[in-house]
Amino acid sequence: MSNNAQLLPSEWEYPEQNPDYKGNDLDKRLEQGPIEDRGCTDCIWCFLYLIMWGGLITIGIIALSNGSPDSLFLPYNSDGQQCGVSKNFEDCPYSYLMNTTSIEENQDGNFQFICVQSCPSKANTEISYCTVSGDETQLSSYGTYDCKNKYRTLKLDMSICSPYKSDPFWNVTKDFFSYSASEADFQDIGKTWSISLFVCIITLILANFIMFLVKKCASCLVWGVLILYFTLLILFGFLFYYSGKGDFSNAHFGNSYGWCLTIAIIFWSIAGMSLLMLGCYYKRIYLAIAVIKAAADFTRDVWQVVMVPLSIFGVMIGFLLFWIYSTTYLMSYGTSDYLDNTPFPEVDLHSGVIGMIIGNSIAFYWNCQFAMAFSQYVVASCCCMWYFHHMGVNLHRPVFKSIKRGLMHHSGSLALGSLILTFVAVLRFTFDLLHKMFKQGVQQNKAATGCLKCWFGYYGCIIHCFERFIRFITQNAYIMVAITGKSFCKSAHDAYYLIFRHKTAVAITDGIGEIFSTVANLSIGITATFIGFIMITQIDHYSNQISSPVLPTVFFAFISLTLSSIFMNVYGMGIDTILLCYMADRELFSTAKSVPQSLQEFLDKYQK
Repeated sequence: MSNNAQLLPSEWEYPEQNPDYKGNDLDKRLEQGPIEDRGCTDCIWCFLYLIMWGGLITIGIIALSNGSPDSLFLPYNSDGQQCGVSKNFEDCPYSYLMNTTSIEENQDGNFQFICVQSCPSKANTEISYCTVSGDETQLSSYGTYDCKNKYRTLKLDMSICSPYKSDPFWNVTKDFFSYSASEADFQDIGKTWSISLFVCIITLILANFIMFLVKKCASCLVWGVLILYFTLLILFGFLFYYSGKGDFSNAHFGNSYGWCLTIAIIFWSIAGMSLLMLGCYYKRIYLAIAVIKAAADFTRDVWQVVMVPLSIFGVMIGFLLFWIYSTTYLMSYGTSDYLDNTPFPEVDLHSGVIGMIIGNSIAFYWNCQFAMAFSQYVVASCCCMWYFHHMGVNLHRPVFKSIKRGLMHHSGSLALGSLILTFVAVLRFTFDLLHKMFKQGVQQNKAATGCLKCWFGYYGCIIHCFERFIRFITQNAYIMVAITGKSFCKSAHDAYYLIFRHKTAVAITDGIGEIFSTVANLSIGITATFIGFIMITQIDHYSNQISSPVLPTVFFAFISLTLSSIFMNVYGMGIDTILLCYMADRELFSTAKSVPQSLQEFLDKYQK
């Protein structure tokens, strides 16, 4: 019987007003797999997306025509002359901080910024600097890293000659460089590029190894993750309990024993309720295990799909460089002013430029969300084809076919979904900005500060939950677009009610899948980062060249977590898509007909 049979048209203006409404029946054409007969969806949003790109290019042209990065990145000397720009200073683009007082005297000293032709690599080296009357020479007080000709190559480098952080002069001069970190740290990343590449390879090997383990022993892994989940909840409960009693002086989270006991009880209650649900819905957990196994099979059979997010990530890196380049010119579209006691200039921007910067930033975020949406759609489309190919659907070149469908038929739907997420992100950013502004305005009033903290905390939590809900709906809408070929809003409606009709299975499977993906992502990232750290600290070739292993290690963590998250997002999207396909399959045939082997094993054991 159709779900719409429950409606009373004379009583409800919209079917959604009926508390018993559970959505429309699925399209019967889905019995043959993903619908092949498709048209263009949400075309107006595709045109709006193209208009945004036209505006982005126009802003870039205006910025490149009127901006001057020299006003941002070329420093000043202590007399207010801009290095590399002012008359008689064209050949001296670098700023060097001279101290006429010896560091052994432990005095403030007489500091003065001068414009030099190049940064000295060692102390007591003769350097040539520019003055209004001409060039002069002087011995350097300390050595800096060699950045000669770096500005002329990139035109995006703050040309400040900063000492190494290991140099004694760093402690004397660091207050003058509070607005920029030592570039020696960033040069360490370049010196360890080969290790960064090795970390990428290790990350991909570990990710594939995780998929192999999932295929062979998914049950053990999932139950192990669940045991870890319960163990952490119980341990955190005891940590707060004994912290409130003062037994852990270094882990004391508050002065009130009652508060700590309350938090401990909350952790234990969550563990108890989770354990109760585990006993009540153990079949759903085995369904989640079967879906996780099926997702591992999907990434193995259609391995080319992993290249899609990796390729999009590479394209977005290129777009990021373009955006940084154009935004740099845009931010320099103003009047440069000299500030006392600092080589860093200040640029006064008019309202039109500020508006273009805001528009440029929003367009950048929209493009990032669109790229993520396109990646999710392609993965979902390939996974749908893979799921239904078990009953005869053609699986020939699924990645190419999915990319073609996404670009030709559903780019408008993807643009609409990414625009909604952009709007929510702008709303959250505006809310956070208002919070900071009000907090600074009433920081002397403790009562007002407490009220604002409660008010903004409450509504900030609502906005955060709303954003997560919208992101969940849009992701599942992309899956339904891949299955049915409908518009974004219709797909979101169908996805919501399909999930609503199977809410228990979705909640448990999504929860377990999210926990498993997070643990796997962190395990891969931490392991690869640790290997990279060991290599740069134990291999003499690298340990003798870098000034500190901190920034290279942070960079290793960034690239390893990024790559592992890309891989695990493909896996997670496969889990969500297989689950929705399985639920649609059950509704269409009463019992699932086109199921992978892992799901068939579950049906044979628990659905007899």
